[in-house]
Amino acid sequence: MRKGFILPIVIMILGLMGAELFVMTGSSNKIGFQTNRALLDAVQQNLISSGLSWVKHNMENGDIKKAGKEIQLDTADIGIRNAQLAVTIEKITHKQAEVVIDTSCGFGSRNLKNSKKYVILHRQ
Repeated sequence: MRKGFILPIVIMILGLMGAELFVMTGSSNKIGFQTNRALLDAVQQNLISSGLSWVKHNMENGDIKKAGKEIQLDTADIGIRNAQLAVTIEKITHKQAEVVIDTSCGFGSRNLKNSKKYVILHRQ
């Protein structure tokens, strides 16, 4: 008599465990998507910071003399295969530079692209 009573309880528990796994799978997929998006946002911010640092460093050394040229910077050490960083110097004076930083990074099927203009003041 006991064996027949326990079997429906075991079947109910297995059904509840299956439903719980279904809900947890959906939650983990959502968390994975959010994590990948946060990773791409962080990579994009690193690319922008790298571009700005490159321009500041080359302005201080006097290596940037004329505007209008797009420069592709190396992104091999960023850690994302599809990362690209381009810096275009639009205008340069002895006090400041106007630059456009174009970034692109992707992970799987997700891609982020950004193009923004910055004004960088030259330290004297």
